[in-house]
Amino acid sequence: MLDCSASIVAYNNSPATIRAAAKSFLDCPLKVSLSVVDNSNQPFLKAALEGLALNYHFYGSNAGYGGANNWSIQHSPESRFHLIMNPDIVIRPGTVERLVEFMDKNPSVGIVCPRVLNEDGSDQYLNKRYPNVLDLFARRFFPKFLRKLLKSRLDRYEMKDIGYDAICDVEVMSGAFMFCRKDVLSALKGFDERFFLYFEDFDLSRKFQQSGYRTVYYPDAAVTHLWERGAYKNIRMAIIFIVSMCRYFNKWGWKWR
Repeated sequence: MLDCSASIVAYNNSPATIRAAAKSFLDCPLKVSLSVVDNSNQPFLKAALEGLALNYHFYGSNAGYGGANNWSIQHSPESRFHLIMNPDIVIRPGTVERLVEFMDKNPSVGIVCPRVLNEDGSDQYLNKRYPNVLDLFARRFFPKFLRKLLKSRLDRYEMKDIGYDAICDVEVMSGAFMFCRKDVLSALKGFDERFFLYFEDFDLSRKFQQSGYRTVYYPDAAVTHLWERGAYKNIRMAIIFIVSMCRYFNKWGWKWR
């Protein structure tokens, strides 16, 4: 059995970015396997990934983030853990080994997320409490001056009151990097594919918790996230965000503020 399988879902990403993400995982000295699932219109990534020991799968259509990851989860070799990572992640040396060690010592943990850093080494505040409609809309759509009026509640939503220097349980894990117990992930059938994009990570976090497993932040391991905010740049992505948000609250209960 492998130590860790992993999946990267691509959609018209830079080939150099994907290759860097893939290589950063494959350089791990443990027994690992990686699938790159390409949701793009054409299999242009295939040539860019030549020479890397990975499984490239051209989906042929855009299956969404959850759907493409589910393909990888179902088709990956047997492993103890499965890593879901964004195509713009670079894993720092020793991170995968530290996460495996942490999970081995903490069998109650189902998903662990490391410290996620910007390119300049500053923290990305990806740990979240369960969302409500006001906080989500404020973060995504309110102008800067209105967000300042809600700073204390938005800081709390991003768990800044607890901080990012200590191990803690997190209600909502970020789909940018989710290190999961493979047997639990498979038993839960992975992501709910009704979420084409956005909120699939919120939903998966709650499914693990509902099954009795903790979801935990572990800052002694770190990755770098280049992080492109699609919902800020594109009206279509903003609409997808709103649709997924409604599906999330329909499933787990509406909370307005």
